[in-house]
Amino acid sequence: MHVIVTGLLLPMLAIVAAAQETQPAALFEDITARSGLSGCESSRVMSADIDGDGRPDIMLDRKAVYLNGVDGRFASTDSAATLAPPEKMAPNVVQAGDVNNDGNLDLFLGFYIDPTSKSELSPRMNEVWPGDGRGEFKQVPDAGVGTHAETVIPACFVDYDRDGNLDLFIGSAYDPSAEELAAFPDRLFRGHGDGTFEDVTERAGLLGVAEAARADSRRPTYGVCHCDWNNDGWQDLLVMTYGRQWNRLWKNNGDGTFTDVAPQTGFDGDADRSGAYPEEVKKLFREKHNIEREDEQPFRANGNTFDCAVADFDNDGDMDCFLAEITHWWAGPSSDVSMLLVNQGAEREYAFKRMPELITRSHADERWNQGDLHAGWLDVENDGRLDLLIASSDYPDEQIVRLYHQRADGVFEDWTERLGFKWINASQISLADVDRDGATDIIVGTSNMRLTEEQRKEHSLNVGLFRNLAAERAGNSFFNVRLSGQAIGARVTIWIGGQRQTREVYGGLGHAGHRDDTDCRFGVGKAAKIDRVEVRWPDAAGTTQVFEGVAAGRFYALGRGGELTPVK
Repeated sequence: MHVIVTGLLLPMLAIVAAAQETQPAALFEDITARSGLSGCESSRVMSADIDGDGRPDIMLDRKAVYLNGVDGRFASTDSAATLAPPEKMAPNVVQAGDVNNDGNLDLFLGFYIDPTSKSELSPRMNEVWPGDGRGEFKQVPDAGVGTHAETVIPACFVDYDRDGNLDLFIGSAYDPSAEELAAFPDRLFRGHGDGTFEDVTERAGLLGVAEAARADSRRPTYGVCHCDWNNDGWQDLLVMTYGRQWNRLWKNNGDGTFTDVAPQTGFDGDADRSGAYPEEVKKLFREKHNIEREDEQPFRANGNTFDCAVADFDNDGDMDCFLAEITHWWAGPSSDVSMLLVNQGAEREYAFKRMPELITRSHADERWNQGDLHAGWLDVENDGRLDLLIASSDYPDEQIVRLYHQRADGVFEDWTERLGFKWINASQISLADVDRDGATDIIVGTSNMRLTEEQRKEHSLNVGLFRNLAAERAGNSFFNVRLSGQAIGARVTIWIGGQRQTREVYGGLGHAGHRDDTDCRFGVGKAAKIDRVEVRWPDAAGTTQVFEGVAAGRFYALGRGGELTPVK
């Protein structure tokens, strides 16, 4: 009997071994437990070097700071009790930047103020909290950002006037106390460089009117970010709008004012403005309510846009966008789905071309939901081509984190099964090199907002930290430069063998304070050196520095006008 069993098992073992050899290895490993984050719960995650030691730290749940130690473990500070005491309202959004030019990261805390709410928590207006460089913060009593009680959702720091001081751009949603579709305005605050700000919204042409369906109407804003969309050296403002209303692309005119160019660039929404609902939906509506479901007007026939991942993914020198949208089967074909927008450059006045064939999606159920809340670009294998990470959440039909890998021919392949983890209902992601090995790691939080009661019981709000294994396994190198001083809006471009890559430094990336590590990190494949490094600073002079023959596989630091210095 022993001989017979062995004879049967040998071929089976050979088949299993062969299958294991052909199955791709996992791209990431779960290091949550050994990093000291096991058991932490949070829907929001953010990476930032709070203590200035060169290692990205993590903020959870908009209040709890975990510092990244030399042993790879994260240790919590007392920030949660300070920033969000239990008797007071917790911030709805947090964003980090050096607002007083002392070299330490500071925090903006934005609050969702519902005038109709009867909450027993002490209300708070928007606040600024300078940091001490050790993970502790102290509030500026009158920072100038707390003059309006509004429904703040996103925020980003940006130096829109290139004066060397960080400015603040925030977005708000609907006004619950006003008529239907009425929204609060987005607001721009000009920084003085000492931690205080002034409201320049109206002066900048951003105030809008409290009337729906107009080109200048206020709209519910769920995401804001910035980039130099048209390569003119000025940071433009991108606004992601909810309620299927038009998105905005505010062109920076360079004189303190902005012009909305979303309609002519295609950033506002796709071409289908019919607002038509499927016949099945209309039939269900008649049966349930005994009235007709009217099609939406053109201004309500676009997307529910949450996030905007900005990057030069095709390495042609201009900034492209991936818009993360929430949409549903019942909304009909005019409801925008998540989409890659390719910047067509100067020849076409930097208009975007929507490319649905580049990032393809399929749905297992005819009555599907697509809850894309966040997206981000990273070079998973450090091969010099950016890949796309999409985090989906908020619906019970298994919304997960997905990865799309970019091949050398520009085609994207679905590598979700290769991630090494399956993360359901990811409320927010943040990308950072947490272990300083030159490869991008993933931090992810969890949401259960729209799950059923039963699903919530089985679905905790866990935090996950996943270390990149793919770059080292592929044998690819990197180039990493950290810019010091006021560098939000700076652009770094490198050339290797005639191929160009571009990065910008961002002070916010989209929905709910989405923020990644601000180091400019490039995958360089097998290259031993970078032929040319060009850094364009966001100052009034447009200072540009060029370095040639720079060794790859190193971390560098650079201050404006200084030398590119290797660091550990």
